[in-house]
Amino acid sequence: MPYKTLDQHNTTEGMHTLLSYTAEVVPIFIPLILFAIFTISCIGSYFASIRMNNVGDFPASFSAAGFITSVIATLMSILDIVNLPTLSLTYGITIVGVLWLFFSRD
Repeated sequence: MPYKTLDQHNTTEGMHTLLSYTAEVVPIFIPLILFAIFTISCIGSYFASIRMNNVGDFPASFSAAGFITSVIATLMSILDIVNLPTLSLTYGITIVGVLWLFFSRD
């Protein structure tokens, strides 16, 4: 089977064409992008709460990062970039984050 090239895709449609091509050639690319979005938003939110309140709230940051990642993954799934197992995993992480936030409060 020959290696897929970008010439086989219609590149005039937009950015999602390049992302879908990359997802076909390297299947781990989109989950790594979503993991990077999750990590950056979680750490950024945590250190922002430290700067604002002098105390970090990691369960809240984890939950917020889960919501951000789930929204982005949902939008990517509409464009057929994210597959169902990856989307299910992001929803699962969001549910775990919300439960952790709920049960961490006194």
